[in-house]
Amino acid sequence: MQLVDFEVAKNILSKYKISFPKTVFVLSGNNINKSIKGLKYPLFLKAYGKNILHRIELGGIKEVATLAELRKIFPKIFKIKGVDGILVQEKADGKNLILGMKRDAQFGPVIMVGIGGLLTEILNDVVLRVAPVSETEALKMLTELKGYSYLLGKRDKKVVNLRAVAKIVAALSSLALKETYIKEIDLNPVIANEKTASAVDFKFLV
Repeated sequence: MQLVDFEVAKNILSKYKISFPKTVFVLSGNNINKSIKGLKYPLFLKAYGKNILHRIELGGIKEVATLAELRKIFPKIFKIKGVDGILVQEKADGKNLILGMKRDAQFGPVIMVGIGGLLTEILNDVVLRVAPVSETEALKMLTELKGYSYLLGKRDKKVVNLRAVAKIVAALSSLALKETYIKEIDLNPVIANEKTASAVDFKFLV
């Protein structure tokens, strides 16, 4: 399978009203100041290439607070094998979830909701449903997570807007049913806070 081009992926998200932080794709550092005009620091720099599926292991994700830091790190990321460009993205604050879809030969598109971020594989806290998944059903999925109380702010008092997350899950379900050429979708992390939820990293495999 092949990773869908960034601009195509961004258009798909927009089509289904799945929000994501302001992001620009930069091919080189020559005109970086012009390219990122309008973006607010701190920013994340992310290595991008059609064969790069796991950036962290390659050292391909860096946070910068100033233009000077950005200029210093840009050349280092471009040295990573397979890099076609760099995604420059505004930072989103909140708690990490993972949303995804895999197209099963028997059941069709299966939607996944889980606690996301770096601990996804360690925690393995996920809930699955066969599409279609409505907002109401998505809310039920969230209550079935082991980390549900974490989303409610039980320990840190930071509450997640569950309805905002459920809207993305329902949109993901609709997307999977209509865009049948897409075989897998990985939104990890989706960062949610008390107001919003947005897909910070997104991959579409065809």
